Amino acid sequence: MLKIEQLQISYETFVLDLEEIEFPQGMNVILGPNGGGKSSLMKGVIGYGHEGLDRRKIQFGGHPLGKVEGVISYLPQENPRFRIRVGEYLTMTSGSVPERVLDEAVRHFELEPLLGQSIENLSGGEFKRVQCAQVALENKPVIMVDEMEQGLDMNYQHGMMKWLGSEAEGKVVVASMHDAALAMTYADTITLIKDGRAQGPMPSAAVTAEMLSGCYGLPLTVRRQEGVVLVYHNRL
Repeated sequence: MLKIEQLQISYETFVLDLEEIEFPQGMNVILGPNGGGKSSLMKGVIGYGHEGLDRRKIQFGGHPLGKVEGVISYLPQENPRFRIRVGEYLTMTSGSVPERVLDEAVRHFELEPLLGQSIENLSGGEFKRVQCAQVALENKPVIMVDEMEQGLDMNYQHGMMKWLGSEAEGKVVVASMHDAALAMTYADTITLIKDGRAQGPMPSAAVTAEMLSGCYGLPLTVRRQEGVVLVYHNRL
């Protein structure tokens, strides 16, 4: 379990103030409007990349996170690109991995045609797939992904969510997303965050139209049918 005992981040007029939030093993998705605090929460948990970090008390497995090495694989919204081939990039952070494991990741994320290319030349979706493969090879107990669906077409969005779901069977996965319907279809828990305050985590099935409407400031309807969630604006 990943537990936020206390996390406070402030900059300009924005304040993120969270206490006693517990992400269990499984697929945990954070939803909320732009500027609500999703990325700030991610950066605060990993402990870098935010100038306004005021307070941070995070635990994993009952131990302070700062004292646990090699716990989190983090995939931010934007990662700098440089001149390196995909095949080299994959193992850059995972060290030496068995060839069988590497080949399996390459096949799973459909990267065979890209191995000899520089990551500078990849599309946004191709680079996201390479990054996910890199995270899979790191094999750490916590995976955090900021804006999971960014840059991916519909086919790969579902593919990546299924992959995260399989990883979540034995790990803590925390993903921030914009697509509420996609998130609620695959997530075990949902956390709603707005104006630096959080509601949740709660079971995905417990999220109501009223909760989503209040979070996004829109009149929304939620429909659940045959394992799929639909979310749409009432006035379209």
